[in-house]
Parts: sequence; C-alpha cells; structure tokens
Amino acid sequence: MSPLEQPELDQLSAEILQDLSQTAYACASLIPLSGGTCNFVFRGALAQPLSIGRDDVKLTKSVIVKHTTNFVSANRNFPLDASRCIFEESMLEALDSLKPSSTPHQFTIKTPRLYLFNRETNTQVHEDFTDTTDLKSVFISQNANDIRSQSVATSIGHALGAWTRSFHSWASAPAQAQLRTEIANNKLMRELKLKITYDSFVGVLEKFPDILGHNREVLEEVKASALGEFGGPVANIGGDYWGIIHGDFWAGNVLVPNALLPKLEAINLVVIDWELAQIGHRAYDLGQMLGDLYERKHFKNVDGAVWAIEGFLEGYGPLDDDFAFRTAIHTGVHVLGWYNRRNPAAALRGTPEQIQSFVTFGRDLILKGWEKDKKWFEHSVFASLFQNS
Repeated sequence: MSPLEQPELDQLSAEILQDLSQTAYACASLIPLSGGTCNFVFRGALAQPLSIGRDDVKLTKSVIVKHTTNFVSANRNFPLDASRCIFEESMLEALDSLKPSSTPHQFTIKTPRLYLFNRETNTQVHEDFTDTTDLKSVFISQNANDIRSQSVATSIGHALGAWTRSFHSWASAPAQAQLRTEIANNKLMRELKLKITYDSFVGVLEKFPDILGHNREVLEEVKASALGEFGGPVANIGGDYWGIIHGDFWAGNVLVPNALLPKLEAINLVVIDWELAQIGHRAYDLGQMLGDLYERKHFKNVDGAVWAIEGFLEGYGPLDDDFAFRTAIHTGVHVLGWYNRRNPAAALRGTPEQIQSFVTFGRDLILKGWEKDKKWFEHSVFASLFQNS
C-alpha cells in the first residue's frame, strides 16, 4: 500500500479549495474523512452557509467533497480509471427523481444530492449528512446496543430490502432507458467487479487446499459461467433480473444516524457511493449485502447482523428459486473475497478456526447454490432466501 504523503495531501486539498473558490460551494476548510479507499473524500465547511433544497429547503453549512484520481486513494500503485465519477454523476442526477422510500416504521431511505461536478478536475460536491456513520461501523461498535436489538436490526434490514427492490424496479422502468444506455458504458467498473469476485474466488480457495478439496471442477464451472456473462456484450444481457445495480452494495455504503432512536421513529438512511453502478444481475447487489452482513456475525458474533439479513430478505420480497440460488452463489463469492479485502501485508482477521469455517461456508454457499440444493439452505442462516418457495 502506498498512499499519498501528507505534503501531497495538503497540496491536493489546496488545489480543491482553489477549484471551489469560484463556485457557490467555496469552502473555508476541508477535513479528510476516513472509510473510503478509492476516492479522496472531505467534509467542506462552506465559507458562506447556503439555503439548499426544493421542498425541504434548509440552511447548509457543510458539504461532502469527493475528488477522483486515476488511482485509488489508499494506494497510488493501484490504477483505477477516473471516468468512474462520470457514471456516479449520471446515477445521482437520475436518482434525484426516485422518491425517498418510507417504511411502516417511518424509516426514510434516500441518496445524496449532487450539487456540483467539475469534469475537468473530477471533483464532486455532494449533500452532507452530518451526525451519521456507516452501518458496518455501527454493527461492530462496542456501543451499538440499539441496533443490536432485534427490533431495530430487523427493521433496518427490512427497510433496506424494500428500498433495494424499489430501486431495482425503478432502474428497469421505461423512463430509465437512457440511463441504462449510459451506465452500460461503465465497462471498466464491470471489469473491476469481475476481477474482485468471480475471477479471484478460486484463487482464494487454492490457499486453503484442504477446503478446496476435489471441488475445483465444479467451482471452475461457476467461474466460467460468470466470465461468460461479464465478458459478453452488455446488450446481450437480458431477463427480469438484469439491469442497473448499485455495484458496491454493502453496509459500509449505508449511512445511519449516530443516535438511533429506540422507538424507531423517523430514522433516515442514506445509500452512498454510486461509481460502480453497472448493468448486472440483481443477485450481485443482494449477495454482496448478505455476505457483508454475515461477515459481521461470523467474526464479531453480532446477532443484529443475522436479524438484519432476515429483515432484508423479507423487505426485498419473494425470490424465485433461480434468483435465490444465484444470490446464494454471489454471497459465497463475496464471503471468499474477504481474503483480498485487506492490506496484503496485514494478517488475516480472526482465529484459525474462524478463518477455516468462514472459507468453508463461502465454498459451500457456491457449491450448494450451483447444485440447487434447497434442503441444505433450510438449515443455514440464509434459509430466508427460500421463504416463498
């Protein structure tokens, strides 16, 4: 890992401040935000507070400033095409027409407004949601008793599932035909998603030969099938379950209030980070979220993650068997991707027993999903995948 040195970061901040100084979003200062690995993200204190909004005009004192480069912010030696921010612009502008989703518990789920985008400098200015943290951090926090209660965790999962279904439906509607054409061009992010999922999971299992066992042939079939879909023309991909997906849908890209209300009243959730939006199977969004939540349960023993899984699947609604099995396969692929979602120089997280069982579970999700072994799933944490079968 080779991040920018502090003098380089200071210079970058100065350049961004200068860039914004000629706009309505001129900032007095920029504070770097942690959590992101691909972009340089700051909270900008506006030099002059602004009244922003349509139906909900409010005085805004800060914004989120997102600057994209041709490498990931956490490692300058990892190239990543900066064009990804153009597709995020397209998504955020279009999502402004998707009305915030409300639930029986008065959860509201929305996406950030894009206030400004400078294509010459690849700098975006987004709506700031102060006093929030990402859902992953909440689940692993020592002080997250509220969200670890069954009612809150289930309700948050349900709200996210219902919103995901509404987003997928909205993205497939005739009104979004032009958006689908635009997002189909985000081929570099499709290639990245393939690289970090189906193109790498067999390699992870090779590091655990006893777990790989005699399953290579079947697992290579799974890989080849995915390579065929990712490698083919997007125009040839069709069907009820294909369309625009978020592309990086995990708990770290969902913001929740710092102070969750035990009575579940008027809680706002925000889905962020849309640069990996692409044409794909909806199972990719579901499987990534499910795999990520299960990771919290496995390594941190967070029961709330399991309740959120159950709520999420109930909120998303019925899946036919093909969709459910594909979701299970992608969940397993995401589970195995855990091995690579770390600093390569860092040790693996967890005890040897936890690591072995986690990798085994990821392998089994893929195998049993590919073999369509519904009975196996009935006794797993993902039994709810088949709740309507």
